Amino acid sequence: MNIIKQLIGETQDRKIISAHIGFFTTAVVSSDGNGAARCGLATTVKDGVCGGPVKRAGSFSGTPVRELAALALSGKGPEVSLGMAAINSALPPLEHEMINAEELIAEHGRGKNIAVIGHFPFTDRLKTLAKELWVFELAPKDKDDLPPERMAELLPRADAVAITALTLLNRTFEPILAQCGKNAYKVLLGPSTPLSAILFDYGIDVVAGTVVDDIPLLVRHLGEGANFRGLPGKKMVVIRKAQK
Repeated sequence: MNIIKQLIGETQDRKIISAHIGFFTTAVVSSDGNGAARCGLATTVKDGVCGGPVKRAGSFSGTPVRELAALALSGKGPEVSLGMAAINSALPPLEHEMINAEELIAEHGRGKNIAVIGHFPFTDRLKTLAKELWVFELAPKDKDDLPPERMAELLPRADAVAITALTLLNRTFEPILAQCGKNAYKVLLGPSTPLSAILFDYGIDVVAGTVVDDIPLLVRHLGEGANFRGLPGKKMVVIRKAQK
C-alpha cells in the first residue's frame, strides 16, 4: 500500500482552519472542532514553472482534513505540499524527544560511510567525522554533491542514511529505501516529515520532524518570506523505533 495513503488513513477527524503557502514552507492549520488547533508543515514544492493556480484556492476553510490531504496523491507543485501539511496537522500526537537529528546521524555514522539524500546545512560538519560522506542532490548546492544516478552504486555501502522527507512528495521514498542496506541506520528528516510510527514499518529508525507550538507567530513569519530554519514558534523533535 502506498505510504501516503497509509498516512492519510491514520489522520484524525479534523477540519481545515487555514492554509498558507510560503515561498519555502507550506503550513496547514486544522481543528478537532473543540478549538484545539494544530499546524502541519511541508516544504513548498516548486515545479520550476508556473503551473497555474491551486485548485479551489480560497475554499479550504471548513473542509475535512482528508479532502485536502488527498492532494498529496493527486496534486501538482504546491498542491502536493498542501496535502502533506494537512496530513501533518492531523496525525495522532506521539511521545517525542527533543533531540537534534544531526546528533543521531553523527553518533551512528562516526568513522563510517554516511549517505545524505538532500543537501542539509549540517553536511559540512558530517564530513569531518565520516569515513566517506555522499550527498545526493537533484539541484547541486556544492561541487561535491552527487546526482541521484549514483545512489544505486553507493547507498548499499552506507552505514547511516539521512533521507529528506521531500522524497515522500516526489514519490522517490520507497525506491530510495530499497537501495539502502538492510542494517543501515536510517533517519527521515525535514519540514515535511510526518511524525508517524508507520515509517518504522518501512525500515526507518528515526523520524525527525516538527511540532508547532506558536501557530500565529510561525504563520506570520512564513507569509513574510522566512525560510524553514528562520521560522519561530516551532521545535524540532524525533521519535525513535523501539529497539528489540
